[in-house]
Amino acid sequence: MSERKETIRHGFAAAGFVTILLAAGIVVLSGGLPASGTAWLIGWFVAAGLALLVAGLRERLPLGVTTVGWPRVAAVGLALLAIGSSTVGFATLLSGPSGFGLVNVAVTLFVAVYVGFVALECWFGGVRMDENTFAVE
Repeated sequence: MSERKETIRHGFAAAGFVTILLAAGIVVLSGGLPASGTAWLIGWFVAAGLALLVAGLRERLPLGVTTVGWPRVAAVGLALLAIGSSTVGFATLLSGPSGFGLVNVAVTLFVAVYVGFVALECWFGGVRMDENTFAVE
């Protein structure tokens, strides 16, 4: 395994773990599993975190009669994070005025575009990055 591939996979495992911890933190801070609108947010974080954690720890994921390589699993997890972060960011903007409205828009757009770009790189196996980084052994 190349050093760059190993670094990326360890990063995915760490990002997945932190995302699952974030979901657990939301549950703890809200005083238990909420039945309100934050339940979808918790589920979204858990699904994205599990996908990233699996991509970081497993080379291949068996799904029924086929196996999926870690880059595709990581792409799904990153896409979930990109969609989730943009949804939460813009929902925050629509919920009421704040002093940091333009900063929130800029950060939301940057995160969604950047994470979406990395998700596409993982899905296609390295368009702008080295193809050996995304090789499944």
